[in-house]
Order: sequence, then C-alpha cells, then structure tokens
Amino acid sequence: MSFKTGFITPPWPHTRGDSVSALSLINRVEKNAASGSGLYYEIYHYRALEELYGILANLCAADAATFQKIAASRGFSLNESDLQDAFQAYHEIISEIKREQL
Repeated sequence: MSFKTGFITPPWPHTRGDSVSALSLINRVEKNAASGSGLYYEIYHYRALEELYGILANLCAADAATFQKIAASRGFSLNESDLQDAFQAYHEIISEIKREQL
C-alpha cells in the first residue's frame, strides 16, 4: 500500500488503509527507553534498539526499509551487530552499577 513519505502500515492490528508516521513510532520508543534508564546511555540505547527491532520484525519489506531509513536519521542502526554491541554495553553498565552499589 502506498502512503505519504515517512508513513508505514502500523505494526499492530489495524484497519486496512491505516498508516502511522515512522518518526512518531521512533519518538515513542525513545521516550519509553528514556524512562527508567537512570541517564545511562547504554541502558537507553539498548532498550530503544530492542523495541525498534521488535517493531521492525512486524513490518513488510517496503515499510521496514522506510522505518530503517528514518531510524538511521535518528541515530539508530538496526542491524544485528549493533544490537549485539548495545546488548554487551548494557550488561557491562548493569554490572558496573551493581558493583558500585555494594
């Protein structure tokens, strides 16, 4: 289905013909990831990438390409190696926080 530039089919159950701004989805993900991250970038970044990846998995190929392009413009590279790097950094910072609290 063809939508305005930057719009995609919603990744949740929807009425045929619905569309949503990919940027608005990414903004919501960023807001959710920031909540509870304690101002640790590693925690924020991993949470955001994980949620973005979940959305990406539910999109058709054309919508996925649009979503990835807009995510990249916001600084999120949605590939497996970046997700693994973020996962590693997340666990390192969690371990560091736990050590500091002892």
